[in-house]
Amino acid sequence: VESGAFPVVYAVTTHPGHHANRDNFGGYCYLNNAALSAKLMQERLESLTDISTDSEPPNKKRKCRVAILDIDYHCGNGTGSIFYRDPGIFFSSIHCDPGVEYPFNAGYADQIGSEGGKGATHHIPLAPGATWETYKIAIEKAMNAILAYDVCGLVVSLGLDTYEGDSVAVNRGGFKLSGLDYLEIGKCMGKFMKGKNIPIVFVQEGGYKMDVVGEAAAHVVGGYAVGAGGD
Repeated sequence: VESGAFPVVYAVTTHPGHHANRDNFGGYCYLNNAALSAKLMQERLESLTDISTDSEPPNKKRKCRVAILDIDYHCGNGTGSIFYRDPGIFFSSIHCDPGVEYPFNAGYADQIGSEGGKGATHHIPLAPGATWETYKIAIEKAMNAILAYDVCGLVVSLGLDTYEGDSVAVNRGGFKLSGLDYLEIGKCMGKFMKGKNIPIVFVQEGGYKMDVVGEAAAHVVGGYAVGAGGD
């Protein structure tokens, strides 16, 4: 990714990680893979790229900003907590309304970060039963916010427990995404990134409907390549 040879990478990690915080864990998550990926990407891109601006001297580089987009059914509360005060990492999460779904205490729209990181947290809670029509609007909103933050890299926490009938999500309603909806998710992301030269890493999160999760993941990554104008 950092060399540009592979602008899109998919990391198949286990367990999921987005509920893990700096000093605690939950929701099957012990190590926050997306948070680690974002910080590593930030450090590597800063070492390779001159991102000084016209108003700054060449020897004073502006910090490279990286975004994390979490599309798991559950809010990535661990990731959000890690970067809640960090203006260098923009965190956007699309998830089921925490008023009815785990983690219950995080993922509300008015939680936008604090101190230097105020405005760098962007929660988009959706009602149970959300379909592609609703989800598409949320993806577009998240991608617009990410690009407006002027990022140089993107990590996607790819949760696939948004699939209709997922055993972990269905007890409280679940979402109603299925089949080619995941191709459309990837295409929607890709069209925003087309021509941007922004590397992206997809990191596996939740997804427990094992007969379809592999196909859904392939659809997202393949759809992204189509949307971004790749092969």
